[in-house]
Amino acid sequence: DTEAKFEQLISAIKTNSGFSFDTETTSINPMNCELVGISFSVDAGKGWYIPISHKDGTQLSKNSVLSRLSPIFSDTTTPVRAHNANYDITVLRENGILVEGLEFDTMIAAHVAGGRNPGLKDLALDRFGHEMTPITELIGSGKNQITMSEVSIEKAAKYASADADYTERLHAILRKELEQKEILGLFSNVEMPLIPVLVKMQQNGVALNVELLSEMSSELLEHMNSIKTEMFELIGHEFNLNSPKQLSDLLFSQLNLPTTRKTKSGFSTNAQSLHDLKFQLDMGYSENADPRSYEVLNRILEYREVAKIKSTYVDALPTMVNAKTGRVHTTYRQTGTSTGRLSSNDPNVQNIPVRTELGRRVREAFIADRDQNNILVAADYSQIELRVLAHYSRDEGLMNAFHNNEDIHSSTASLVYGVPIPEVAPDMRRIAKVLNFGVIYGLSPHGISQQTDLTQKEGKKFIDLYFSKYPGIQKYLDGVKDQCRQNGYVETILGRRRYLPDINSRNFRFRSQAERAAINMPIQGTAADIIKVAMINIQKRLD
Repeated sequence: DTEAKFEQLISAIKTNSGFSFDTETTSINPMNCELVGISFSVDAGKGWYIPISHKDGTQLSKNSVLSRLSPIFSDTTTPVRAHNANYDITVLRENGILVEGLEFDTMIAAHVAGGRNPGLKDLALDRFGHEMTPITELIGSGKNQITMSEVSIEKAAKYASADADYTERLHAILRKELEQKEILGLFSNVEMPLIPVLVKMQQNGVALNVELLSEMSSELLEHMNSIKTEMFELIGHEFNLNSPKQLSDLLFSQLNLPTTRKTKSGFSTNAQSLHDLKFQLDMGYSENADPRSYEVLNRILEYREVAKIKSTYVDALPTMVNAKTGRVHTTYRQTGTSTGRLSSNDPNVQNIPVRTELGRRVREAFIADRDQNNILVAADYSQIELRVLAHYSRDEGLMNAFHNNEDIHSSTASLVYGVPIPEVAPDMRRIAKVLNFGVIYGLSPHGISQQTDLTQKEGKKFIDLYFSKYPGIQKYLDGVKDQCRQNGYVETILGRRRYLPDINSRNFRFRSQAERAAINMPIQGTAADIIKVAMINIQKRLD
């Protein structure tokens, strides 16, 4: 909080060995928060805190601090380390500072090393046995919560310095761990260069056609009301569609459907349970059910789909438009999945349905912007996961289909049904597609019966036939499971690992889940690594 101390800090961090840092802000949204202070550490047990926007206390000028720190952060010869660097780099960029020397993110390192809880406080407790101060001790919670800018500088300094200190300590041990597991290359060449790419994507955001969503909201409300009216007429009385208890009473007491899994409010009425009930009606297992049951189940599922699209996207997206930029800014997470795939939240832009008309209409609301000269370009790899499967399994049938540029699902249908490719009917191709992708997810006969109009018996027959036509795939899948039982983990081509201790469990359910994950992870994880490498290369080309 004095010029002399600040000079000491600058000379300590401006070195070839670099520093760990952390930002303190007024909110968890990096695009909407105010920067309150920055902490640094270069040695275990030591740290600095620079307060710049606290409401009370002695502080240096914010502009002066940032202008003096900016050249250090942008110097590529000074290594920079952080925990969840995506957040801190975005905050600094919003304050005019570019971080060019980022070399280590302890959160991503812990995730790549196979850690299940890569949060800083969890890691400090797990690796050092130290319980860090929870943020709620400083800012409270609920209605009485304050912001970091209202916390005393003395308290904030201890809290913030500990964050930078434990990031610095973790850096040392996680780097060694990545080296020992031979995954430092994946971390340094893929995960770390991806961070600035994601930060740029997040900051750019995407424009939204709010008017289109507003019109859609009114239409969907009308549609939901008409579904309710029709259902009430069909049943003969009104009921609360959103009440599991009333729904349970309607389905199992009034319509006499076979009961599902027991819950606190009656029997389960979740989507899976309703689909299972429909399947039972299809198969004639519910002779005592009311004839209106099938129509009611269809109506409930339709209502829920419309309601979910309306609340999750149509109504929510316009509220997420940033007032400063006029755009929507999602956050991409590198530690959100066990396969290495990216996830996104606030809003989740990767989960908008693509196969339904409603989902496609929501996607139309994402626009380049109002200028007619701008367009959105979508690029993707063709059948990437099946190509990875062909590479891993070396199955001749699968490789030949790709080498000959055949439609992979038609090619599979041709093999399984024993007809030439030109004679493959749409229904044959659809079942072949379910089989092709099902293999990657360890699909069972029951799973096939749910996704097609085949019975479980027919589903098993098709799976057996599939593997007889693609013997290399069966051999590969068995090999992966054996390898996982021996090593305790599976990995991608670039060495990303997933540890699966349950692979040797005596519990059938746990073991089966682990086996499915063992099959899926190397394929899905390799596809994820490939797209990450592509994103880094595309950004270089754009730059």
